[in-house]
Amino acid sequence: MSARALQGRRIVVTRSVAQAASLCRHLSALGAEPIAIPTIDFVPMPTEPLIATLRQIDTYRWLIFTSVNAVEFFFAVVAAQPESVALPPVAAIGSATTRRLAEQGVTPDFVPEVFTGEALATGLGDLRGQRVLLPRARIGRPQIVTQLAARGAVVDDIPLYDTVPAAVDAGILAHLQHPIDAITFTSPSSVRNFLKILDDAHLDDVRQRLHQTRIACIGPTTAAEADRFGLPVHAIPEEYTIDGLAAALVHLFQPPPSSPQQTTKENEQV
Repeated sequence: MSARALQGRRIVVTRSVAQAASLCRHLSALGAEPIAIPTIDFVPMPTEPLIATLRQIDTYRWLIFTSVNAVEFFFAVVAAQPESVALPPVAAIGSATTRRLAEQGVTPDFVPEVFTGEALATGLGDLRGQRVLLPRARIGRPQIVTQLAARGAVVDDIPLYDTVPAAVDAGILAHLQHPIDAITFTSPSSVRNFLKILDDAHLDDVRQRLHQTRIACIGPTTAAEADRFGLPVHAIPEEYTIDGLAAALVHLFQPPPSSPQQTTKENEQV
């Protein structure tokens, strides 16, 4: 990947304030001009359900983490407990989630090669009669619960945090009045909230231009949400990570290779 492969490209980053920096740094290193317009924020849910669950943590066969946020909110509660908590085997989706677990001193016992709930459920095998703890967002996708239950698991789906729309300064939105090369979305919530921000700010002209703007989504779930709102999706990475998203943007903006005939003509003109 060329060090300046995205030179001069103005790319909107819609992640939360806390999480936008990593993608912005990556894009800047590739020569792009990242424009951070946070669309989501995260607030903790009441901790009593998780605290009660921690008292019987030894009854679970698996503890499953599907996001970095889940790791952060979970271990914030664990750290506040008066006694140490011995965790059951841990499964995780995604390299970023795995890295954040490592920062907590936890090495997952299972990480699927494909970063999806279906791959995780399949990889865990026969779960008949086994309890599985799934701490995550309040509005987490129901599919993973269904997929785990289909393997026979008894799933305790514990809401740790809520995803809420972020407050956006009008000065930040002014960036959208200038040409934009691409917009990145890393969750279905970021798609919904970005469009709501445009509507609330009466930026109808910007919304109309979305159909002429390249859109990159971190994975198929986010892409499906964009498609639901009629937005064309031009790039989905093979690996559903921030690194993968940056690589997909580089590929999106790479000029098509010249054919031998074109090369000959170009040489003739020299």
